[in-house]
Amino acid sequence: MKKIYNLLFIILILPLVSFSNEGKIDSQPEILFKYDKLKENQEKLRLQVEFNKAILLLEKEEYKKAIETFKVTSELLKVPSFLNIGIAYYKLGQIDNALLYLNNIYDYKEAIYSDTYSYISASYYLYLIKKERKYLETIVNITKKFKTLTEHSKRLVVDTFILLKDYELALKILETMEFPMNMKKALLHLKLKDYIKAERYLQRAKEESYNQSRTNLILWLMVYRDLKANDIQKLLDRLKELEKVKDTFKVNQKYPLKIFFNKAKYTPKEYLKFVTKFDKDRKIDFLFYFAPFVFSDKQEILYDISKGFIFNSEQNVESLEQMVKYNAKFIEIIQDDPIIRVNKMQSLLKEDSNSYIYYNLALCYAQISDFHNAYKYFSKAYKLNPGNKLYSVMTLISAEKINRDIKDKEYIVQNIKSKDGMYKYFGQTVYKEYVEPKFKVVFDPLTYNQTIFYKALDYLDKLAVNKITLEHPLFVEHYKDPLVYLMKSTIRREGENDYNYFARLQDKTPLNINNNFLEGPLVITKYYIDLLKAIGLFHKADLSLAGEESPSYLRTKALRELHNSNPKESLKILYTLQKKYKLEDKYTMYLIVASQLEDDKYNEALLQISLIKAILKDPGADFLTGVQLVQDLKLNSASQYFIEPYKDSLIDFKLLNFDSLLESM
Repeated sequence: MKKIYNLLFIILILPLVSFSNEGKIDSQPEILFKYDKLKENQEKLRLQVEFNKAILLLEKEEYKKAIETFKVTSELLKVPSFLNIGIAYYKLGQIDNALLYLNNIYDYKEAIYSDTYSYISASYYLYLIKKERKYLETIVNITKKFKTLTEHSKRLVVDTFILLKDYELALKILETMEFPMNMKKALLHLKLKDYIKAERYLQRAKEESYNQSRTNLILWLMVYRDLKANDIQKLLDRLKELEKVKDTFKVNQKYPLKIFFNKAKYTPKEYLKFVTKFDKDRKIDFLFYFAPFVFSDKQEILYDISKGFIFNSEQNVESLEQMVKYNAKFIEIIQDDPIIRVNKMQSLLKEDSNSYIYYNLALCYAQISDFHNAYKYFSKAYKLNPGNKLYSVMTLISAEKINRDIKDKEYIVQNIKSKDGMYKYFGQTVYKEYVEPKFKVVFDPLTYNQTIFYKALDYLDKLAVNKITLEHPLFVEHYKDPLVYLMKSTIRREGENDYNYFARLQDKTPLNINNNFLEGPLVITKYYIDLLKAIGLFHKADLSLAGEESPSYLRTKALRELHNSNPKESLKILYTLQKKYKLEDKYTMYLIVASQLEDDKYNEALLQISLIKAILKDPGADFLTGVQLVQDLKLNSASQYFIEPYKDSLIDFKLLNFDSLLESM
């Protein structure tokens, strides 16, 4: 806390001083004019001129000539001359010589007061060479003592905070400087994910750009900003602009755009928002978790009769017997691991299977995030029994999840809105919640209001208008459900401030006895992991279960190995699961991409992305394909792949050498 106070103190004492250019932190001619005694005689005036000449030689990268001249001026201007000699040797790659001169200044403590800029500049370069944090701390400790710092000194403090990865403080100091430094501000805003301000400063930098090379760099940064901001329309416009100069464009070679596995793609604040304010994807996961399985009953036979099937008494009895057998098997199956459950449910399918068998199988697929198969079987259930409004609405939602167009969508919607059919209340309520919010449900819940599904839908209703309390029936009556338990923990208690809220979450979120969160339906595991990342405890949680080999847990174990930098082990687990259970769900396939990227198997990862694109027709895979095409400057081809915003939480993209660009600005 003391260190943070000290850093903030620096900002409060930095005054506004004029600054002539956006140049580097190398020692500038302004140092010279602090030495009024130089004007006392002609010899000293000559040294003043020589010093200025040496500075110009340094800026023109004529380092050897600059060194010879600075050695002459060091007779009178020892500290600033030694600084520039050290910098010149550093630029030449003669590190031992650079250290000789820079250490000479660092060891001369009086220079802290007599030539502050030279001293902190020497400290800065010593850090660049030796990577020892003490030099950055020296700069911080010195600058907080002075109420007056030049623009150059402020600039050096900014660069110090950049090296310390404290981008917010760096920006605050930049705001106290007279010269705009738009490029540096833009890069810092990109680091802080403030893409609106980043674009503003990039545009200003572009307007004041002095050559095509710099303009190309800014254009490339703008493309990167558009990608990160999911600003698709601006990205498409920018690609057209880039197309005009691509024949001479080289920036993508120096700062390549590359896909990578990001262990912490979002900030803790963003992760917390994910678990307290559901986005559409989490709402859909939530729906498929709480939606009821449908047990066979007489209504199914009655519906079959209404379609024209004629059953005599013996056939009716036989059908009822089959229903009883199915129910008995189903009760056993739903207690299995979700991935095993899918395989067992598949084995129950026959050519003449009833609609509820397809519906239950679809729900099982949805709970392991295989939404393509979920849609396949929801639609089969609906076609066999179009009067079932629950089947109908699940078909609509699963189709939307995989961006699938449904030819008879209008007919399905008419069925859902009609007054006839089965599961009328749930079908219309889900339709209102997920498809058409302004739709009015015309049926009463009756006894359905006692079910967990009813309470879950009511929870979503109240969550949307911030009216969730600990007294909600979902929390009161179903607190033992693992997902409900986690959701309940994120509700603020009355009078709870931020500190107490996070302290309680850190103290109460299970880190060891957590098997209920690691091997059930995927929605629970994903929620648990997001919560752990939100409170900074992901790496402290024990994500291992001794002797446990259930496939859902093994998939979680693969995620843990990936975060622990063991991608080979992660891939081994995932390949085994895929082979044994024929997993082709989005979550597993993206886990494979992430593991391949972490294992430096870049080309294999690109092939896997192509496979996801081919099998799942996933817009995220399209987006990543577009990113790679942009890097290759295949811009016309790339444009067709940017259709929807990119959302995946594991795979990210970055500009290589971005940090070195920021540090050199």
